[in-house]
Amino acid sequence: MTENQCCEKSESDAWNNYNLFTTTTECTEEKTIEFQGKIPEWLKGNLYRNGPGSYEINNDAATTFNHLFDGFAYIQKYSLDGPSQTVRFRGSFVKSRTYNESTKKGQLVARQFGTDPCKSIFGRFQSFFYGKNPATATDDTGVTVQMVQNELLALTEVPVGNVLDPDTLEPVGPLVTLPFGQPKDSTIMSTTTAHVMYDAKRKMTVGYSGRATKNGNFLDVVFIPEEVEEEETKEDDNDHIDKLFESDRRFVHLTTNMTERAKKYNHRVKKTTKAFRFPSNHTCYMHSASISENYLILSEIPFHFDKFYGLWCLMSGGIAASAFKWNGDTLPTYFRVISLDTGEQVAYIPGPAFFHFHHVNSYESGENKRKIIVDICAFDDQRIIDELHLDKLRDNVFPSGGGYLRRFELDLDGNTCTEPNANAREPKGNHCFSYSHSLVPVQFELPRINPNYIGKPYRYVYGDRAVPGRLFDALIKLDLETKQEVCKWEEPYTSPSEPIFVPNPDGSSGEDNGVVLSVVLDQKAKRSFLLVLDGNTFKELARAYLPVHIPASFHGNFY
Repeated sequence: MTENQCCEKSESDAWNNYNLFTTTTECTEEKTIEFQGKIPEWLKGNLYRNGPGSYEINNDAATTFNHLFDGFAYIQKYSLDGPSQTVRFRGSFVKSRTYNESTKKGQLVARQFGTDPCKSIFGRFQSFFYGKNPATATDDTGVTVQMVQNELLALTEVPVGNVLDPDTLEPVGPLVTLPFGQPKDSTIMSTTTAHVMYDAKRKMTVGYSGRATKNGNFLDVVFIPEEVEEEETKEDDNDHIDKLFESDRRFVHLTTNMTERAKKYNHRVKKTTKAFRFPSNHTCYMHSASISENYLILSEIPFHFDKFYGLWCLMSGGIAASAFKWNGDTLPTYFRVISLDTGEQVAYIPGPAFFHFHHVNSYESGENKRKIIVDICAFDDQRIIDELHLDKLRDNVFPSGGGYLRRFELDLDGNTCTEPNANAREPKGNHCFSYSHSLVPVQFELPRINPNYIGKPYRYVYGDRAVPGRLFDALIKLDLETKQEVCKWEEPYTSPSEPIFVPNPDGSSGEDNGVVLSVVLDQKAKRSFLLVLDGNTFKELARAYLPVHIPASFHGNFY
C-alpha cells in the first residue's frame, strides 16, 4: 500500500487515533511472550517505558481528562532475551498520591496539565501555585523513566519524582530532596524538565528546573553522580530527612508513608547532588536540553510564565500552558551553556525564536571546540500544545503536525548563533519558517539517536513521523549527512511509539549497527506489539503481541 493510498479514508476504513487515548489495565504478574520472527542473540536487557495509561477515573467516561499530558502514569517493563527469543512483560500504574486518592474517591484530586478539578476560583488558585498546598498539587509522573543511583525514577514536569523498584515496578516512595523539589515561601511557580540526561564521561545525571518567585526568576541545575560510596546510614541521617519533611508541612501529603528505603535514597541523592543556581530574566517552558562532551546546553525559548496570564488561567480553568505567554515576535531564544566540569555558565547566546519539546543532540566542533552544534526538533510557535487536547485528537484533528529538524551553531567566543541550513528552501505549509530552515524537510517528533553518540558528532536520527491529521503514523530514519529520510516503517492503521535505538555491543563499526525498539498500537484491533527493527536497513526482525494494549506513551530507556 502506498502512502497516498494509506491516507485515503472511507466511512468504514479510516485512520482513527481514538484507541490511543483509552484506558489500559495493569499486568503485575510478569508474562513471557515468544517473538514472531527472530531478534539478535546479543539483544538482552530491560526496556522501560512511561506514558499515560488512563484518561479517566476508574474507567468512568464522565471523569475524562482534557489533555494528552494529563493521563495517569503507566510504567511498562520489557525484558528482552535474545537467547530464548522471548520478552517478559509487566505494566503498572505509578501509585502516586494523586493516583491513589483519585481512584479511591472516584474523582480527580489534583490539577493535571490541562484538567482542573477545582470548581471555585479560590480552589484553582490553590491548585496552580505548586507548594502552597500539596493536597491540590499533582505528583503524577507520566513522561520519562531514568535509572539514577540504581533506582528507577518516573518523572514529568513537576518538581517531585516517583521512585520505583526496577524489578517489580512497585512504588518505593517520592523523590523530594532535589533543590527544585522544595518549595520556598517566595515561590510562585516551579516547573522542572521531564528529561534528565546521563553524562557517560563523568558518570552523572544532569537535571534542571525553572522557578518564578516574588524575588525574581531562577534556574536550578543539578549534577547527580552515578557512583556513590556505600555507607552505613546513621540514625541522625534519617532524623535529618524527617526534620526536613516535618519542618515544612507542605510535604506531609507526600511523605506520610515514606519507606525507609525511600528515606535512604532521598538522603543519598541530597548528600551527593551538586546544585547550581542562575538568575534568569524569565521562567520559560523547557521540556528538554542536551549535552555535548563538555557542556550542558539549555534553550530558553520565548514561552514565558506570565503572572497576568497565570491569574487569567486560574479564573478560566485553562491548561497550565495558558499561564505562559508566547513572546516570539519580540524576544529571541537564549542558549545558556554551562560547564559540566564546574557548573559555571560560560555563555548566554541569543538565537532565533522557536518552540520545541525535544533536543536531538549537541556536539562540539572546530579545532578548539569553541563551537557547538545543537540539533532540535523545532516548531514556529507554541500552537502545538493547544492541538493536543483529547477531544481534538480523538477526532483526528491535528492540523499542524510535528516539528522539523533545525541545526544551530553556537560560537562561544563570538557569542553568536547561526543556522547553517537557513533558508534552504522556500517557506510553505505548517511551521513554514522551521520548514524553510530544516536540515531534513520531514515532520516528526520523539527523536532518538544511538546513545553511544550522545554529545558527539553523529549521522542518524530515529523518530515518529507526525503528519497533520495523523499524530504518529510511521517510524523514520533520517540521514543528516545526505539530509534525507532514508528509511521508513509503516503499516496501515498502526501508531508507533518513540523508537529506542539499542547498539550492538560487539563494538563493530557503524553508527546504525543495532536495533530499534518501538511499541505499536493496531488501531482497529486495539492490540499492541513490541516491534524490533534492524537499525541499518529498517527491516522488521520480529514482533511480540502484548497481553494488554498500550495507549499513547511518551519516553523510555533501555538498560
